Amino acid sequence: MKNLRLKAAALVLFVTAGLASCSNDDDTPTIVTKKTFVTEVTGPTTAKLNEEIALEVTYAVENNCGVFNKFIETSAEKTKTIEVETKQEGTTCDTTPATKKTTYKFKAATEGTYILNFKKSETEFVTQTITVSAAS
Repeated sequence: MKNLRLKAAALVLFVTAGLASCSNDDDTPTIVTKKTFVTEVTGPTTAKLNEEIALEVTYAVENNCGVFNKFIETSAEKTKTIEVETKQEGTTCDTTPATKKTTYKFKAATEGTYILNFKKSETEFVTQTITVSAAS
């Protein structure tokens, strides 16, 4: 009887260890994010108070797996510095760089001239100046 219990316990431990080693935790793709530089910004240069306008932002990615993740903004008065963050999705990526586009939405609650500096490099910017006026 004692021998049977030992064999049963050993079998349970063996099966448990086998199932634990077959988990597919390693199959989940790693998502890598990185800051990407902007090549072009197009869109309106005027807006009314509280009117949302859309700017088309063109940016470069390293390969076909690079997709837009979010904008990272730093503000000072009526000037914003904006960076594009991308992420790598997928496991079958080629090595050909690609150009992609996304929309940046801007809306101001006060009148004035706003300067949007999209990072083109570590020291250069693509600047979009937007003049916001009261609704007429």
